[in-house]
Amino acid sequence: MLPEICNQGKKVFVDTNICVETLKEIASLNHTLVMLADPEIPLRRFFDRPDPEKQFLYQLIMEEPDPEKAMENYCQGLKLICSQESYDAFQNSGFPVIYRDESRTIEQTVSLAEEAFGLK
Repeated sequence: MLPEICNQGKKVFVDTNICVETLKEIASLNHTLVMLADPEIPLRRFFDRPDPEKQFLYQLIMEEPDPEKAMENYCQGLKLICSQESYDAFQNSGFPVIYRDESRTIEQTVSLAEEAFGLK
């Protein structure tokens, strides 16, 4: 669906893990910003954020007959997505990168994104 939306010339904001190869096919370097966090952070804190999607997913896992096993299974998949190999691929992709810094404010992060896109 994302390539079709991009081809229509619509503005797109994606907060997900798309492999570098696909991202390079559908997005130009000057219209893409990669935000990276230490690969261990999502493994420890994935459900800590109040995002409705994350909380919905958490609730579904907790409703499974064996929630502990379901959570373990989900975390195994998350480990594959958040691997050092994946991190390195994004870091070396050629796309501009911002590194997560929890001491930075949202406004400071937005300012870094604006700089990366040449909006400042």
